[in-house]
Amino acid sequence: MQRENIRHVEEWARPRTVVLLTLLLLAALWAVVIASLVFARDDSIAAAGISLQRLTHALEQQTRQQFRLLDTVLAASENWLQDHPAGDPHRDSGLRRLVDSLRDSSGDFFDIRLLAAGTDPALQASPAGSDRSERQPGGSRLAFGRPTTDPATARVHLPVVRPVNNRHANGLQMVAMVDLQALSHGYDAERLRPGGAIALLSPDGTVLAQAAEDRQLVHSLAGGHLFSRHLPQRSRAFVVLDERAGKHPRLLASYSSLPDFPLVVIVLEDYDVALAGWQRQGLWTILLALGVTIPLTVVAWRSLRLLRTLAEHSVQLQELAISDQLTGVSSRQHFVATLADELALRQRRHLPLAVMLLDIDFFRRINDGYGHAVGDQVLLAVAQAAKGALRQRDLLARFGGGQFAVLLPDTEIAEALLVADRIRALIGEIAIPTEDGIVRFSVSVGASEATASDRSTDDLLKRAAQALQSAAAAGHDRVVAARSTSEPSPDPATTGRR
Repeated sequence: MQRENIRHVEEWARPRTVVLLTLLLLAALWAVVIASLVFARDDSIAAAGISLQRLTHALEQQTRQQFRLLDTVLAASENWLQDHPAGDPHRDSGLRRLVDSLRDSSGDFFDIRLLAAGTDPALQASPAGSDRSERQPGGSRLAFGRPTTDPATARVHLPVVRPVNNRHANGLQMVAMVDLQALSHGYDAERLRPGGAIALLSPDGTVLAQAAEDRQLVHSLAGGHLFSRHLPQRSRAFVVLDERAGKHPRLLASYSSLPDFPLVVIVLEDYDVALAGWQRQGLWTILLALGVTIPLTVVAWRSLRLLRTLAEHSVQLQELAISDQLTGVSSRQHFVATLADELALRQRRHLPLAVMLLDIDFFRRINDGYGHAVGDQVLLAVAQAAKGALRQRDLLARFGGGQFAVLLPDTEIAEALLVADRIRALIGEIAIPTEDGIVRFSVSVGASEATASDRSTDDLLKRAAQALQSAAAAGHDRVVAARSTSEPSPDPATTGRR
């Protein structure tokens, strides 16, 4: 049970196990963090898209109402021209009051001018796509010219006319001049800050009105993906513009192509501004994850050191429990436990098993005469010599004092006696120099073989001890084999050296 506990601790104390568990925990933590950041970013973009699309829809409705009002004014003026072919529009008070009231209701969005048909060059080359609305069912019959600057006021206007079917008798034509700067001013009050923009463009990308901190930002859209890729596929959408080749920032864009006018409403928001909340949340999330990662790493490192220390201490305790402190051979407790296991195995499988007890002759005299330091050297020398004569599977133990024990699995008594003689001969060659001269010594050995009648290790060890006593009584420095329980006890005087 103790060995299993020690082995279990050692397995958990392996660096690979601790590192693997730590990496798995950190990987799971950061996978959750990254997934949450990605989902939160997508949610932020989706929320920004909904907000931009709502603003785009509101501006689209506002723009349509403004140009429908302008269409109404031009239609009324056209009807007056048709009904009064010989009248003078400049002097007709009723027409002037109608035009002024409609212009005032639009917030000075436009002005009505009476021009000779075909004299305004801005109306001769209308922006591409100006006829598109005329071909749609229910669409307006307005035609848009090129933006032009009024020399008197330096304000930019967009000329808008209805196709001339019945001109005035004097060749005059009603033209609505849309004040693009007033339109831009209205957009500026609605745009998102900072970094946001609102623009009104023609289908070919011509900027008609805009409200933006960077005026080049809207102009760059004409040659970008919005007009080349997105607008031809969908008349209205929310997209992310990432023009890396340009110098402008990443943008969130919502656009709508008006179905009854050749106009495109675009609402822009800076990507970083729109995701500022997500970036702050992401920063705190990352800091929180780091706040977990760093302590977890420190705890794992300290746990690794603690487990390794615990494993080392467990090994040391195991060594203390199973080995002799001085000689390094097995302890008496470990020897007896191993002998019990081998004896049980022998009884199940009917295998031979032998045990030997070795005792250093006159060891107490060595300690008393030369000192315990020399006695320790003698013990070490005996252990080293005995191990040199044993197999890897044999077990050598110190029983205490100058007595050792040897366990010989799968060994009959005859083979055990040969091993005992080999050990005795090796020990007899040992010479330990001291200040008081050379110390030489011998050992007496008692050997015993396990029998079927052995009930416990005590029976086997008792016979080996009796054989050892017989060897000592016969004059020491000899090997004596214990006889089985069925044989009579040997006469020590008749037992010779082996």
